[in-house]
Amino acid sequence: MNTSQFKYKHYVLEFVVVFLGVLISFQLQNISQSKAIKSKNELFLKSLVSEIDANIAYCEEHLSQLKNMLIINETIEQEFRFDKPFLMKLHNEYPFGHSYLEDGSYRYWTAPSDYENLYLWMITWWNTFAQNEIYFNSLVSNGLLLEIKDADLRNRIEGIYSTKKRRVIVNEQLLKANSDKIFEWAEAKRDASVISSSRDYVFKELKDLQLKNLIEDRSYRIELRVMSLENYIQSLYSVREDLAQIKL
Repeated sequence: MNTSQFKYKHYVLEFVVVFLGVLISFQLQNISQSKAIKSKNELFLKSLVSEIDANIAYCEEHLSQLKNMLIINETIEQEFRFDKPFLMKLHNEYPFGHSYLEDGSYRYWTAPSDYENLYLWMITWWNTFAQNEIYFNSLVSNGLLLEIKDADLRNRIEGIYSTKKRRVIVNEQLLKANSDKIFEWAEAKRDASVISSSRDYVFKELKDLQLKNLIEDRSYRIELRVMSLENYIQSLYSVREDLAQIKL
């Protein structure tokens, strides 16, 4: 083998080695990127499952509040009573009025001081629905929801956070509209009085057919809220079970 042939083979070998090195490096980079993307997607999916778990817990507590609200309102409707001791006794047994403590837990309003302004909330409360949707919104905005290859499951997830949640929100708004009418009824009675009248006096002494009809409507609106939320919770459980088994 002459010198020229040797150099030629040497250069070819160097080229092959460099080419293979670049190719392997490129492949390793692709593998690394694929793993990073998969890891990121799995993290988002895991976060979505955790968010759904938290929303299930929130919705079940919310449902319990609405059921208590319904029991109280139906009792008020049947007896058509609004005296404070009667209302306090009902709410102590079936509480729904609440606030949040710093740790996120609930404190139900059953202390005597909580009932000082009872007529401002107990008969006109609708309980705002406010679940978390941080990770779901991130999945949608980043296009990561499309990584779920099961089209049926993907559509069910989107349906829960759109159509089914919309039903929950619509029924909440309808109950709020009814609650506003009850509040307006009480304020109109107070404003029409020739002397200063408390809300306690208005609800006990000035109750009329209009209020009775509003209370009846309120029971119906609460029932719809209970029904739509029960369906929503069932959907969350179903999707959560499927998400826990999915592989991206």
